[in-house]
Formats: sequence, structure tokens, C-alpha cells
Amino acid sequence: MKFELNIYDEFYKLMEQIPEGYVTTYGDIAVALGDIIASRAVGQMLSNNKNPAKYPCHRVVNSDGSLGGFTHSLGIEEKMRRLKKEGIVIVNGKIDNFDSMRFKDFKTDFPLQRYREWSNGLRMDESDDRPDCLRALDISYIGDIGIGVGVTFKEKIEFQVAVREVKSPYIPNYLYLREGEIYDALTERGCINMIDGNGILHRDRKGVATVVGIVKGVSTIGIAKKLLTGVIKSDKVYIDDEEVGRIYDRYIISKGNRIDFEYAYRRIVGSKYFPHTKYPDKLSRRYRNEILPAEYSL
Repeated sequence: MKFELNIYDEFYKLMEQIPEGYVTTYGDIAVALGDIIASRAVGQMLSNNKNPAKYPCHRVVNSDGSLGGFTHSLGIEEKMRRLKKEGIVIVNGKIDNFDSMRFKDFKTDFPLQRYREWSNGLRMDESDDRPDCLRALDISYIGDIGIGVGVTFKEKIEFQVAVREVKSPYIPNYLYLREGEIYDALTERGCINMIDGNGILHRDRKGVATVVGIVKGVSTIGIAKKLLTGVIKSDKVYIDDEEVGRIYDRYIISKGNRIDFEYAYRRIVGSKYFPHTKYPDKLSRRYRNEILPAEYSL
């Protein structure tokens, strides 16, 4: 049932296609990946490009023909030098005859669209489960290494760590591609798995908490810190007049999968540990800052 996709690999396949003497835009690459919403992530991947000779990041510019940024010790001047060397004319900081110089003809199977089709095909388990156990999950990062921690709240608090190299930058609405593999490793049957992210409070009703719950067949709840979509009315969040989340304190709680939401909501907000995700957050940061560097230095 899992969906295997490495966005970094897909991005570099596109970068290799930009011909010398042409430019493309952040948005053009995002569209070729399958969703314009990935434009900011394209910029992030460009800034982390370790092989600019093979993947010509200097050929990526803004949609108005202006040069945009360039991660190089000489900055934008080096980007201008490389473009001019390839025959690109720059006038007042913009590509001259931009429309003729703009490359869009990428060969692609639109991987983000493929993911979206897959996730939209997933069917939620509508069981009204009422697990007694509470378990919270969160992830911290060092570069492209994700450090996930799951904390179970019993008489004695227990925790588990999962470390993975992630296969995607952060892209709004596609969090499962970045964090799903780690959360998949940390969920536990018989618990309300509280995931730092959204459940059905999502453009496609398939946030990371919902997808993880379906893939693993477990009970999940999303606890998010930021509202990316929906309309707030009183303490509820709606999309198209459907209630998809609740506001409690500064947090947004939404149904994930296989859960009696009313029961889970009362259990979670009535617990002395709320917000539970702060515990795996602190532990994952500590592992990232204190343990992981020592482990990698051995």
C-alpha cells in the first residue's frame, strides 16, 4: 500500500533536461513535478545542489525573467557570468527575449500528481475505535536526516526513536512524502497515535495523519500548529461547510483514521500532558543536537 517516491531524484532528472542557452523558472520545475505549490521547495533544492556542473541551477530564474537567487560565494554576479557565457543576454537584471529563452518542455510523469492520485484512492477506516493508550509522534531534522520520536503515555512514559534519510523537502499538502516513512515506523496499534500534522484538515482530506493511519491500519489524530486551509468558526474549522478540525489552545486537532473523534478529542485535551507532541519534539531535538552528531563522528 505504500507509495515509493524520491522527490530529490525527480527534481534532478528535470534539472538535467535544461539545455545550455536556455533558462527555466522555479514554477516551471514545480509544474513539471506535478504542482505549482512546490515552487518554494524547488528553490530549497536548488540552494542545496551539490553538483552544479551536472545540474545547472544557474539556468533557473524568476517567472518575470529576473535572475532570482544563487547560492555561490560570488552570488548573483556568478550566475550572470555563467548565463552570459552560454549566450543568454541580460538587460537591467532580466533575461532579454525571455519567452524565447524559456524552456518548459520537460519529459515528466508529474510525480506529485501521481502521489495525489494514489492518496485520493485511499479509503479511510471509519471504525469508531476508542483506544485507551495515548502515543505522540514528532520529527526533527538535521539536513535531510529525519529524527522521529514516538512517546507513549502510560504509568511509565516510554519512547522510541527512528532515524531515516528523507526523500522530499517540505511541500505543503505533501507532508507524507517527507515524513511518512518515519511515522510509519513509529505508530503503534492499540493507541491513539497523535501526529504532528493534519488529518482530514487538508486540501484532499488526506493529511499526513490520515495517510499514515490508512497505510498502517492504526488509529490516528492530527495535531497541527498552523492552519494551512479551512475557515475557523468559533472553535471549529470547516472546509466546504464540513467540520474537519477543532481548535484547542493554540493547536488544531483533526481526525486521522480509524477513531471515534469525539472520544479521542476529549481524551487528548483532558490529559495533563497536552499538547502531547511537545514531548517527542523535545526528545527528537535533543537526539539531533546531542546524540546524532556524536554518532556520526565515530
